Amino acid sequence: MKYTRSKYSIGDMVIVNLGMIDPDFGQEICGWVGTVEKCRFIPEAGYIYTVRWSDETLEKNNVLKVSCNELGLDFETMQLLERDLSLYLSVRGKRFIRECLTLARRDRALSYAGFVFC
Repeated sequence: MKYTRSKYSIGDMVIVNLGMIDPDFGQEICGWVGTVEKCRFIPEAGYIYTVRWSDETLEKNNVLKVSCNELGLDFETMQLLERDLSLYLSVRGKRFIRECLTLARRDRALSYAGFVFC
């Protein structure tokens, strides 16, 4: 299989796509948000990402946390395929936002055009 470039980078924030079901418990997990922690390529499946869930996602799913603890599963991370995820906020985008917030309000508008070349 030909290697392609991964869609997401370590540090990117991703959101789980509509219709995605947790394979361990059968619960829908669409809308869960987390940060890509690891990425690896599996020839038969493509890229698989280890996603560390955001604090907000963890707080909203305490019931699932109890189930994971009972089975000895890690609740704070999950491995998902590239097709199961969408970009929520990129590392590049975070850097751009941080840089823009340091600028005077008037200069911010002029900096947006430069984002394309970051």
